[in-house]
Amino acid sequence: MKLSGTQLSAALAVAAAAVLLPAMALAATSGRAAPQHPAVIAPACGNAHPALPGGAFVWATSPGDGFAGGVGYIMEITNVGRHACSLRGVPGAAVQGGNGHLIGSKVPASGRGPLVTLAPGATAHFVLTIHIADAVCMHPVAGQVLIYLPGQRQAQNGWQSAPACPGLRGGGVLSAGSIQPGTGIPDYNV
Repeated sequence: MKLSGTQLSAALAVAAAAVLLPAMALAATSGRAAPQHPAVIAPACGNAHPALPGGAFVWATSPGDGFAGGVGYIMEITNVGRHACSLRGVPGAAVQGGNGHLIGSKVPASGRGPLVTLAPGATAHFVLTIHIADAVCMHPVAGQVLIYLPGQRQAQNGWQSAPACPGLRGGGVLSAGSIQPGTGIPDYNV
């Protein structure tokens, strides 16, 4: 696939943001969830492009832990809005092929887990495990990981590529843990 100059510039901008965003997020917040008053629950964190006001932006950090069957990644969720928002549960995940269609079906999100309230600029995390597709099927297909925050229908780019198996939920390769407050630490949280 040959990229035009505009596409290459956009790809480089995304890569630069992926490198700088973790450092900026750590500098901007202690990584702790905002205190929660029992009578006040912040609205759900919505999907948003990082350049737009409001919502939560999902981004990937370095691999956390590798094992014989795959790799665990710490996935960060940062509130890029101007107001506190809340998340609860396990994100959904899917693998999208180059044709724009899902490889297999999506792993649905779950509302089970701790309520995490994020102040503006604060970060939460979850572990995304990507299993080795060759161990699951004979003919894996290359794709891009999509993340569905609990309560959201619109997927966000998971910033990870993964071979996946057609006909299987999550391409047979994805599993996610529950959202936890604070910044994830590779090899510590996994």
